[in-house]
Amino acid sequence: EDLGDDAIKASEYGIKNLKRIIPELMEWTTEDGETYDELEYMYAQVLGQFRRYMGHVATNIGGVYQYYKTSDQKGAVYSHVNKNYQKACIAFLNQHLFETPYWMINKDILNKIEYAGTTNRIRSMQSSYLNRVLDFGRMARIIENEALNGSNAYSLTEMMSDLKDGIWAELKNNKSIDVYRRNLQKSYISRLAYIMKNEQSSIPAGWGDYITKIKVDVSDIRSVTMGTLLDLKKELKKGLKKSSDKGIKSHFNYCIAMIDEAMKVDEVKKSS
Repeated sequence: EDLGDDAIKASEYGIKNLKRIIPELMEWTTEDGETYDELEYMYAQVLGQFRRYMGHVATNIGGVYQYYKTSDQKGAVYSHVNKNYQKACIAFLNQHLFETPYWMINKDILNKIEYAGTTNRIRSMQSSYLNRVLDFGRMARIIENEALNGSNAYSLTEMMSDLKDGIWAELKNNKSIDVYRRNLQKSYISRLAYIMKNEQSSIPAGWGDYITKIKVDVSDIRSVTMGTLLDLKKELKKGLKKSSDKGIKSHFNYCIAMIDEAMKVDEVKKSS
């Protein structure tokens, strides 16, 4: 998987290999007289490996290095991942995950192993890592990094802007939005709505050293999220005027309604 010091580079190599494997899976996993069970299993393994690459990269966003030192050794024990590298990790996810990964949507494979499920599989995969990036603990570390290191840190505002611009790139380049991207875009607003209306869940016993605690409603998380939603709403309204596609206009209107609902902060739920 990744034995080096650059998760982006390792994962890009890995994805190139997966793209070579997918077209060969039919030949490598089937024989006359057999079922497609092996094909189905190996296809799932390829997608599972892809998810691991996404996880390796996502970990660096809001990431902190730990160096094991004794008191006679110089240097910090904990240090934040470099600003430019975190930014590059968001760009990686925008390119390889949030842009529809058509290479894994191989109809010759899919029509042998299932009658439905592709759109939901892509949505689930994308939204799971979107939620991982927009995790309360991760956002808390990004905020703290900026508080400690100022302009040398990858700020929450910049991260949220980079993520939005990637997921909603069609608003600026006026390109068509396929069903996979529409699902992702609605999942994105749903996650921001969750952030606006929920506190961090209670941390399970034994996980205190791995999950960063934060009081969401008095942190910068909601104010930055609100700003992101307001910016997106403005962009969607501009997109409505530019688009002549009835389906896309319906998508934009629905997303605006989702944003309006997310902004009803008086309905914020308090964790027990």
